[in-house]
Amino acid sequence: MEPHFNLYFREIVYHKPKAKKDSVCGVFSYEAINVEEAQLGNLYLVGKISGFPSKKYKNFDFLLNLLASAVKREFYSDPQKSTLEALESAVQSANVYLADFAKKGHKEWIGNIDFSCIAFSKNSIHIAQAGNMLTLLFRGDSMTNIARKFSNKSKKSQSLNPFSNIASGTLEEDDKIIVSTPDILDIVSNQKIKGLISRPTSEQLYDYLKDNLKKINSLACSILESKSKPPIIEKKGSSIEKAPKIEALNLEMVFNSKSNKFNNIIKTKIPPSSKYSKVLNPLLKYHLTKYLLIFFLFLLLILSPYLVQKINYDLKLSQIDNLVKRTKQAINKSEISLTYQNQSEAQALLQQASVLIANAASLLTKLPEEAKKEPFQNLQLIQESLDTQKNSINNIVNITQPEQIADLSKNSFTFNPHGILKLEDNLYFYELSSGFLYKIDLNDIESPTLIFLSSKDTFKLGAIRDNALVLLSTPEKIYIYDTNDSYDTRLLKPDLENTHYIKDMANYDDYLYFLDTEYLNILKYTPQANSLIGSNWLNEEFDENLIGAQSLAIDGNVYVSRMDGTIIKYISGRKVAEFKPNVSPEITKGGQIFTKKGMKNLYIIDSENNRIIVMNKNDGLTTQYVSTQFTSLHNLWVTADERIIYLLDGLKVYRIDI
Repeated sequence: MEPHFNLYFREIVYHKPKAKKDSVCGVFSYEAINVEEAQLGNLYLVGKISGFPSKKYKNFDFLLNLLASAVKREFYSDPQKSTLEALESAVQSANVYLADFAKKGHKEWIGNIDFSCIAFSKNSIHIAQAGNMLTLLFRGDSMTNIARKFSNKSKKSQSLNPFSNIASGTLEEDDKIIVSTPDILDIVSNQKIKGLISRPTSEQLYDYLKDNLKKINSLACSILESKSKPPIIEKKGSSIEKAPKIEALNLEMVFNSKSNKFNNIIKTKIPPSSKYSKVLNPLLKYHLTKYLLIFFLFLLLILSPYLVQKINYDLKLSQIDNLVKRTKQAINKSEISLTYQNQSEAQALLQQASVLIANAASLLTKLPEEAKKEPFQNLQLIQESLDTQKNSINNIVNITQPEQIADLSKNSFTFNPHGILKLEDNLYFYELSSGFLYKIDLNDIESPTLIFLSSKDTFKLGAIRDNALVLLSTPEKIYIYDTNDSYDTRLLKPDLENTHYIKDMANYDDYLYFLDTEYLNILKYTPQANSLIGSNWLNEEFDENLIGAQSLAIDGNVYVSRMDGTIIKYISGRKVAEFKPNVSPEITKGGQIFTKKGMKNLYIIDSENNRIIVMNKNDGLTTQYVSTQFTSLHNLWVTADERIIYLLDGLKVYRIDI
């Protein structure tokens, strides 16, 4: 069996600091990290995009990284494919991203992209290329220009499909491959490359390129070597010289020597006849300079902790600045990812940004208070930017000032609403501790009224049926209140035994449905002359899916929400689906679920995070409504046209337009 070689690589990525920002380039290498990926091998990418306006630098820097990410993701997406098939899928994915980028108005890459994709597995190599990349294979004394294997295409065809052909072959031990942007030829010719790389390793070529980078504005280059063992890196000036012997430092000798020299200088400069000589001679006799040197050394020892601390603080400030810059870059890239509906990529970038900003905040705590002010302000600004981008990715609508309809805490009487119902232009509220209803006329919200129904019954749950309110009072009785301010009662047969376990009720086509978490079933009651006759609606007598159930809503299908945020969908008494809204953070304390016949969305209250989640029934897309004003959301009502949500938040009632 033929032995398999490894592909070792060196890379150079260079941008002249003061050059115009009209090009981006990069080298990306991805090696298999698990057994499945090992079947596909390693992936090496080299690319450059040029010729765009400087103001679009960030867009095209993102595009280059997006291409690399897309190629990698598609290449490793299906381990059942061969390496060649995986690379074909990967470059097709790159074509799609490039075409989409052009549709968004960023067409400058057309005709200005040079990009190579190299896949290596079990001595086999496959190369896909766009543009004018330089790809040279060196075997022994021969040099092959692999780039010539890619047929020249018209500019139009390049714009529509920059990646098309793939060249494949087999590597032998000690083969070397250079993959580079065309800029390399401004530094070195093909023949010079051949001469430098003909050495046992590619180190000479690598060093030559590094030493001459200032001649060009940019370069992306990867040098690959096929070997069974890692190549030996030959470093310049590797000869070993004998280290000189270091003598111990004799401080006393140093002080005496320096002080004697200083004394002699003073004596030669000041004549013995001088009046200063009489004063200085006694001082010089006792080697004053020696003590001055000792004093300065002592002063240095005292100040050194301060100096070390200042250097330490400066290093931390520099690290914080660097982390903030990297955080900004990650946020900007996530914004562009979101533009192209690549939500998973955007989420990953924001997670990276969150880690970076957390590290910066940790460093900030180690600074003294006087040094924290400016970096703290910078962190606050970047945190706000990060939060805004997170909201954008999670489709979060932040309602700064929701319209307040009422505040029941300001009434002269006590009323603790448990649920909200809407009938015509009125909102009705019921409470657990009385037989009253609280009514708000939406055309005159300043004049609420109390409606008395019972002196002994209270109301736990409510629904709307036939332009009337249906209220559950006791296990065996419901109240029906209509718009003419009259009410009636109906008996439930059989009764509900214990309303404590009845978590919710809903009406559909005059049938009442109750969610029973004691017997794990949904009860359906059919209206008769003076009563309602009930039976189990679910096919199973005890449905364990209802453990932790909180609420139900009906649009023809029945939806049940559980405490963990899971939603169970039933049709004709049988479970047909189970799903969870794709939101961040996840729902950990689910509340009321709401929908009606003809509505396109489900409306879910997340009481833990005080938000309303709106989920499309067809595609699962979600929108989240949040506000700092929300403190205790527990019930809602949505108008039939799905344009307005009325919210019960503690003792306050809000209206939000959607």
